[in-house]
Amino acid sequence: MMHSAAKRPLIVLAALLPCACDGLPSTQTPAAFAFVDVARAGGIDHVCLSGDPRRWYIVESNGNGAAWLDCDGDGDMDLFLGNGSTLEYLENGARLRARADGRSKLYRNDGGMKFTDVSVASGLDRADWVNGVATGDGDNDGDTDMYLACFGADVYLRNDGGRFVDATQESGLGNLKWAASAAFGDVDNDGDLDLYVANYCEFDLAAPPDGGARNKIGEIEVGWGPEGENKRGFNVGAPDVFFENLGAGKFREATAAFGFVLDKPHCSYGVTFSDVDGDGWQDVLVANDLQPCDLFHNDGRGRFREQGLQRGFALTAAGAPTGAMGMIAADIDGDGDFDVLRTNFDFEANSLLINDGKGNFKDVAGALGLGEPSVDKLGWDGGFFDAELDGDLDLMVANGHVYPQGTQIDMGPWKQVTQFFEARRDGGAGLRYEDVTARAGAGLSGAHAARGLALGDADDDGDIDVAVLAIDEQVRLLENQSPRRGHWVSVRTRGTRSNRDGYGAVIRVTAGGRTFAAESRSSSGLYSANDPRIHFGLGAVDGIESIEVRWPSGARSRLVKPALDRLHVIEEPMENTK
Repeated sequence: MMHSAAKRPLIVLAALLPCACDGLPSTQTPAAFAFVDVARAGGIDHVCLSGDPRRWYIVESNGNGAAWLDCDGDGDMDLFLGNGSTLEYLENGARLRARADGRSKLYRNDGGMKFTDVSVASGLDRADWVNGVATGDGDNDGDTDMYLACFGADVYLRNDGGRFVDATQESGLGNLKWAASAAFGDVDNDGDLDLYVANYCEFDLAAPPDGGARNKIGEIEVGWGPEGENKRGFNVGAPDVFFENLGAGKFREATAAFGFVLDKPHCSYGVTFSDVDGDGWQDVLVANDLQPCDLFHNDGRGRFREQGLQRGFALTAAGAPTGAMGMIAADIDGDGDFDVLRTNFDFEANSLLINDGKGNFKDVAGALGLGEPSVDKLGWDGGFFDAELDGDLDLMVANGHVYPQGTQIDMGPWKQVTQFFEARRDGGAGLRYEDVTARAGAGLSGAHAARGLALGDADDDGDIDVAVLAIDEQVRLLENQSPRRGHWVSVRTRGTRSNRDGYGAVIRVTAGGRTFAAESRSSSGLYSANDPRIHFGLGAVDGIESIEVRWPSGARSRLVKPALDRLHVIEEPMENTK
C-alpha cells in the first residue's frame, strides 16, 4: 500500500500458575505492562526482506506474516515466519527482478521461550515471497496445514506428520494473483474448511507502472500507490478468490458460485471470518485500500451478498473510504457480539466498529480513545488480547509507513512505534482505551517498519506473547511479563461433525458475573495466524460458572465449573444437543 501425533483427551489441563492479582477491580489502579524482546536469546534470528531500501514500487512496502501453530503435535506453539525478497532495479526501474534471497523459517518450540530452527527438516525452508499466512486443518486429518498468500504463486502446504509437503496443485488451491492475506473458515457448515484469498493489486515485475518512472512529490521520488490514490489506472485491484472445500483436502474455485464476485475488483488486504449477526453462519469481512470495505453476508443457503454500505461497515461516518489494511474481529465491549477494528493509513484514524448485535456497525474509535493516537500512524496488523488478565481486551497494532521518504514529503516516518493500548473501565465512564506504549516495556521501545503481528501463548504460562515482523529487521518476540491482575482460561475446540479445528464455534465463558465471548479462529488481522487456542482473561474471579460452545453444526457443549488457569480442549458432541 502506498498513498499521499498423539490423540488428546477431551480436556487437557495445563500446569496451574500462581495468580498475581491483588483482588482489586480493574477500575481502581492502572495496570503495569512489561513486554520484553526475547527473540535472539530464544534462538530466533529471522530478518524480513522486502525489496530495495528506496521502496519505489508498491510491492516493496508490504511486509510478511507469521503463524503460531503446533506443527509436531506436542501441544505447544511453534513459530513460522514468512519472508520476502530483495528487488533489483533493471534499466532504472523499467524492469524489476526478485532475487529470491529471503527464506521463510520454522522454529520448533522447545519450552521456556527457547526455539530451534527446523526449517529444512520440516520442508519450510522456502523462498516464496510470502505476505500472509493462513492456518487450518484443510484435510481434517488432525494436524495443521498452511496456506501462504504470496507475491507470486500461492502455496498450500499439507502437514504430513510434522513435515510440510507442497500440495497446491493436487488440492486445487492455485492462485497466481498477488495475495495479501488469506483465511480458513467453514462458510457452509459442512464440516470442512473453505478458504478466502484476498488479492491486492495487479503488478508485473516485467512492466511496472508508467514504464518504471516514479511518482514525484515535489522533487522526491516515491512509489505509485493503488489506483484509488494515483488516479492514473496504475496498480488496479486484483479479484479475490474463494475456494470451496470438497472434502479430504480437495478444493474447487467457487468465487462466483458463492457470490463473492464484485462489479470491479478491489485492492484487498485483510480478511476475517466472523458471524456478525449471530445467525450461526460465518460472514466474510474484507479490508480494501481506498475503496469501500466489504461485508459479505452469509444467507445460510450457500450464497453471500455484499452489504457493507447498508450495514455501516464500508466507509467512515463521513462517507469516505479509508486506506484500510487490518481487519480484527473481537467482542470488544463485552456484549456478546463481534466488533471490528480496521487499521488505516496515516492521517486517517483507525476505525473501531461496534456491532449492534444484528450485524450493523458504528465507528466509535474517537469516543473510546483509539482515534487521535492513531491519526499520525500507519497501521497494519494487530490484535486484541487481555495482557494483564483483568477481564478486558487490550490492543496492539503494528505501525510503519510505506514511504522511506515520508518525512521529506510531510507525511509520517518510515519507522514508527508499535502501539499498545490498555483497555480501562473507569467508574461509570465505561470502556476506554489509553495508549500506554511508553510504559509497556523495552520490547515496545524504538521505531520499526512493522507489518505482521501474531498472538500466541508461546511459553504456555497463561498469558499472550506477541511476534512482530518488520521490514529489514530482526523479528521481535515479545514475552508478556506483565504483572497479573486476575485469572485466565483457554479453550481449544475440536470438531467432530463440524470442521476438525472447530473454526466458527462461539465460546462463552461465564465467570464473576460477566460472560466473555469469542469465536474459534486463527486468522484475524492482516498477515498473520494466531494461536488457535482461544484465550480469556477473567479478572479477579473466584471461579468459572460455565464454558459453553455453540458449534457450527448447531450442537452445543457445556462445562460446569471448569478449573481456572487451565487449557480446556473441548470436543464437539456427536449428537445435535441444544
